[in-house]
Amino acid sequence: MRDTVTTNGVMVFGLLLFASSAFAQVPRLAFVDSEKIINDLPEAQGAQKELEAVFKGWQEELQKMSDEFQKSVEDYQKKEAVLAPAKREEEQRRLADMQQRARDYQVQKFGQNGEAQQLRDKKLAPIREKILKNIEAVAKEEGFSFVFDKANEIGLLYAETKYDLTYKVLDRLKRGDTKSSK
Repeated sequence: MRDTVTTNGVMVFGLLLFASSAFAQVPRLAFVDSEKIINDLPEAQGAQKELEAVFKGWQEELQKMSDEFQKSVEDYQKKEAVLAPAKREEEQRRLADMQQRARDYQVQKFGQNGEAQQLRDKKLAPIREKILKNIEAVAKEEGFSFVFDKANEIGLLYAETKYDLTYKVLDRLKRGDTKSSK
């Protein structure tokens, strides 16, 4: 009887060991909220304040240009009726130039790939890199295979390379292999 209990105990222990090693192979998923990390990180808060100060100056300059343009339009409208046609055209060109300069300034500073975006990228890139390295370190320490970002559409922030199928898919595509699992 004692041998049966011992044998059964060894078998149960063996099954548990097998089951735990089988479950250890299952990739573990986790997520972070990058907005929360950036908002709570003093380093990022300082960079954001610096950026806001620069952007505020640019916004004030743009507002000044807009106010100046608006005043010039109002002045023109008051005297438009008494201006000679040549003088009227000259004033209209001057107003159009003022408006174009304001638009150009806005695009230069705040447009897509404008100075604001470039400055933001320059200031925040080292902070983002530091955050990603720490996400990777925590993921490895905690045994997570994938870490997603719930705050952005970026999605995946970290993945174990053993789960990367990129080159297998590329190889299959290059070989023209169209096998599908049906």
